[in-house]
Amino acid sequence: MDEADVFSYLPENVPIFREVGSDRAHYTEFDELLLSRWDGAMAKGVFRYGLADMSTRTIPGTFGFVAQRNPKRFTHRRLPMDIQSLQQPFDPLLFNFNKISDTEVLFRIRRGTSDLSDEHLVIVNVSPIEYGHVLLVPAPGRCSPQVITTESLTLCLEVMSLSGLSSLYMVANSLLAYASVNHLHYHFMHLNYDLPVAKLTGSHIGGGCYELDNHMVPSFGFQLDASPLLCASGVQKVIEILLTNNIPHNVVMYRGAPFNACSATSSVIRILVIPRKPVYGIKELYEDGRDMQPFCAAACELGLGFIPVIDQAKYPTITEDEVMTILSQMALSTEEFQTLKLQIKKCL
Repeated sequence: MDEADVFSYLPENVPIFREVGSDRAHYTEFDELLLSRWDGAMAKGVFRYGLADMSTRTIPGTFGFVAQRNPKRFTHRRLPMDIQSLQQPFDPLLFNFNKISDTEVLFRIRRGTSDLSDEHLVIVNVSPIEYGHVLLVPAPGRCSPQVITTESLTLCLEVMSLSGLSSLYMVANSLLAYASVNHLHYHFMHLNYDLPVAKLTGSHIGGGCYELDNHMVPSFGFQLDASPLLCASGVQKVIEILLTNNIPHNVVMYRGAPFNACSATSSVIRILVIPRKPVYGIKELYEDGRDMQPFCAAACELGLGFIPVIDQAKYPTITEDEVMTILSQMALSTEEFQTLKLQIKKCL
């Protein structure tokens, strides 16, 4: 790749607050590059399918879950890995993002004065969930396992801040929480929907951490109102406690109002950390050998209330009660969450 394929920025020049919107007038240089390269890759047939067959519907109920019909997502994707541990070591013999085709690489990100070995990849997700779905792979040459770090969280916060679009979301799955590839990566995509997380409020429990008051499942929240590194360090304290307690987790980022504000103005980047029950082995798309489960409870589902439906026959009829039953099965119990919250309060 030449310099035209590298997006460079200085961390000190990244705006913590900016006016965002959903139309082209709010595109930044970063948005223009990402979406033009994504469109180009789609036109060249880099993806395994297009999004013409995709549709969505809002599920009636209290939360307003958004169900998605995207049938090829579950039939045209790479086979997931056999995951047995929350901190399973990286295995260079298995699939990883150092083995992808050059056509899947949209561009590289150079942060500050980092050397070439620390450039970060922005690649297509060849089986996209939504428009603009890419993977951010921090320093792929380090061969880091799928374990969230302060450094990579800081990078994600800066990438979110580089965008002027309110529709940009980041989602990440830990191992045992439906991560498919054990090579550190984060999903970014555009979701132009009124999702349940838009209505979240939170109660401050210490440091920069909030307990979410009205999320679908017990969760913690943070918001970017200082430096990205400071915010990421606070989130990482919670991640470290989860790792110590062998608790899998999903993480999401998006723009919204401050947790303790009444205004609905999109003014901060929110980070949600959702502790959850483990899922061992190869990611299962079936309850048994015959019957499909409606969906997998990963970061989009548990974190955002965005439900890509596996069982296409269920898409038109799935109800809020059915969604909540599956989400609740993967959530920590009230007792487990309260015990965890006490540990977190002590370290903040």
